[in-house]
Amino acid sequence: MLLSASRLAQLVLAATVAFSCVLARRVELDWNITYVQANPDGLNERRVIGVNGRWPLPVINVRINDTLVIKAHNMLDVGTTLHAHGLHQNGTNFYDGVVGHTECGIAPNATFTYEIPITQTGTYWLHGHYGPQMVDGLRTALISHPEREHYAYDEDVLVMLEAWYHREADDVADQLLSTSQEIRDAPFLPFMLVNSVGGPDLNRTKIEMRPGKTYRLRLINVSATGMVRFGIEDHAMHIIEVDGVATEPRETRSVQLSAGQRTSVLVTAKQTASTNYIYHADIFTDIQRGVARAVLPFEGIVEYAANAPLANHTRDGTNSTVDWEFTQDVDLVPVEKIPPPGVHKWVPLEVATAIYTDRKEHLAFNNRTYSVPLVPSLLTALTTGYQAYYPDVYGFKTYPVILDPLTDVEIALFNKDVNSHPFHLHGHDMFVMTRGSLDNDPAKRIAAGDFPIRRDTVTLPPSSYVILRFRADNPGVWLFHCHMQYHMEQGLAMAFIEAPHRIVDTLSNVPTDLLRSCDIMGIPTKGNALGKVRLDMANDIHGPFPLSGF
Repeated sequence: MLLSASRLAQLVLAATVAFSCVLARRVELDWNITYVQANPDGLNERRVIGVNGRWPLPVINVRINDTLVIKAHNMLDVGTTLHAHGLHQNGTNFYDGVVGHTECGIAPNATFTYEIPITQTGTYWLHGHYGPQMVDGLRTALISHPEREHYAYDEDVLVMLEAWYHREADDVADQLLSTSQEIRDAPFLPFMLVNSVGGPDLNRTKIEMRPGKTYRLRLINVSATGMVRFGIEDHAMHIIEVDGVATEPRETRSVQLSAGQRTSVLVTAKQTASTNYIYHADIFTDIQRGVARAVLPFEGIVEYAANAPLANHTRDGTNSTVDWEFTQDVDLVPVEKIPPPGVHKWVPLEVATAIYTDRKEHLAFNNRTYSVPLVPSLLTALTTGYQAYYPDVYGFKTYPVILDPLTDVEIALFNKDVNSHPFHLHGHDMFVMTRGSLDNDPAKRIAAGDFPIRRDTVTLPPSSYVILRFRADNPGVWLFHCHMQYHMEQGLAMAFIEAPHRIVDTLSNVPTDLLRSCDIMGIPTKGNALGKVRLDMANDIHGPFPLSGF
C-alpha cells in the first residue's frame, strides 16, 4: 500500500506528539565469548562464536544518552574484540574495538570492558574486529532509540540479513590468500540467514504482518562478503533511514544493502489477511573473480494468516512485481539538514586487484596493501611525542594519513576492480557528494543537492567513482576499509590519524585492561609501529608489490 503525503505528515505529527522523557541508564552486559556449535539453516552444523554458551548473540537495545557497558570475557583460544559499527566513539577511541589500531585485542582468558556513550540514534550493529571473526557469527544488531521517533509506526521489526558459510572463517581466508589460482577461484557459495535462521522451511524466516498496520523494517546486512537486495511482492516501501541517519521518505520497491549497511523502511500492510506474499533477499557474491556478481536468490514469506494462500508470483521472478531499479543513496535527503564541509585535504584512492610478488591475490588502495601494525596506532600516537605527526611511525602498510584538527577531507574513490566494494569509515559519517562512471559518461553522473545524505558505509560499484567528504572533528585513529571482510584481509584498508596532539589531550586515559591484554600477548604498548624508538623503522615491510602485466 502506498503512503500518501497526508498520511506521512500524520505519521510525523504522531511521532512528535508521542514524546516521553527518558532518563539515561547504564545498560550493562556480561558476556563470556565462547565457541559453540550451531546449525542455523538445518543443513550444516559447525563451530561458531557465541556469548554465554549460546548463539546467536542477543540483540542490543539502548536509548539516546545511555551508556552501553559490555564486560567481555574472552574464552576463545585467540584474541578477540568488539566493534560498535557506526557509533562515532567521540572521546572513546579506545573502545572502537579495532585490533592493531585502538587495542591489541582481548587476550585469551582476559577481560575488557567497553563503556560506550550512546550519542546517536538509529540502526547499528556490533561485531568482532579481530580477523574474520564476524564470519563465524560474532555479530548482532544494536538499536539506539530516540526520545521521540520522527515517524510513527505500529511495530518495529528487525530483519538481519546474512550470507552464511558452512565453513569456518579462517578456512575461507586460507583459500582466498592461496598462492594457487585454482584454489583461489574454486567457487564457494553462501546460504542466506534471516535473523540468524535459514534453510528450505520458509516458516522459519517469515515476516508477520497484520492488516492495516504500518511496520518499520530495520534491514541490516551483517554479511562479511555478500551484497543483498530486498523487496516484497506487491508492497511499496518508504526509506526513512540509512546507517543511522534519518531521511525524508523516499518511495521504493526494493533496496540494496552492501555488507555493513543498514536501511529502515516503512511498509503499510494490506487491508485484508486473505493472501500471503513473497519477499526476496537475494545475495550478490562480489568476492571472488571466479564468481563475481553471481546472484543467489532467496525467498521468504510475508505472512498475514497462517493458512492464507501465496499471491501468484512465480519463484523464478518472471511474474514479479518488484522493481530492481534501486534508489541511489546520493538522491536521498536527510531530515537533519547539514551543509557539507569544503575541501582542505584531497585523498585520492584507486581500488584494484592484482597478483602480487608473494604470488597471492591482493586488493589495495593505490597498490599499497594494508596489514595490521604490531603496536596499535593509538598507542603510537600517545607515546611518540611530536613524531606522532610523522606518517612513518605508524608503519608503511598501515597506510596512515595524518589530519590536522577540523580538516575538511575529500576522499575520491576510483574502482578499477571487477567487484563492488562497501567502504566503511570509523568515527565519522561521510557526505556522499557525487557518483559517476570511470568513462566519464555524463548520463551516469549523479550529484547530491545542497544537503547530501550522510552515512558510514558507502558502496562503490565496479568501474565507477564516488566523492565523499567528512570533517576531522573527532581526534583518534580511525580505520577506513572495505567491509567485505576478506577484501580487508587481502589488503584493502588504510587509517586516518586525526589530530595527534589532541589525541594526547583527550585519550590518554587508556583503560588498564587494554594495556594488560597487550602485555599478556607480548605486544609493546609504546613506540612506533614496530615497537621501536622514534623513527627507527628498520625492517618495516613495504611489500608485496603488484606483478607487472597482471
